[in-house]
Amino acid sequence: MKKLFGIIVATAVIFAPLAAQAGPLQNRIDRQEQRIYKGVRNGSISPREYRHLDRRVDNIEAARLRAIRSGGKLTKYEQRRLNQRLNNTSRSIYRAKHN
Repeated sequence: MKKLFGIIVATAVIFAPLAAQAGPLQNRIDRQEQRIYKGVRNGSISPREYRHLDRRVDNIEAARLRAIRSGGKLTKYEQRRLNQRLNNTSRSIYRAKHN
């Protein structure tokens, strides 16, 4: 029993930094995906716009995961760059929903 508890604690310690990195950037990615899906459901985003926007958000998420895997955490530069990309995508979502 103690051995199992030790393994669980060790696993939690190893993966805790990855969970902490998921924080604000992953929340923004999730919210943007929800905004895109909502726009598709109410008809303000066309199927073509959906594919384009969804691909952009997926690429940002893939870049975030690559950065985390390569160094274990995001550098300030990587965070800033991903936030800039998310800002641009957010503007694109707004424009697609309101054109």
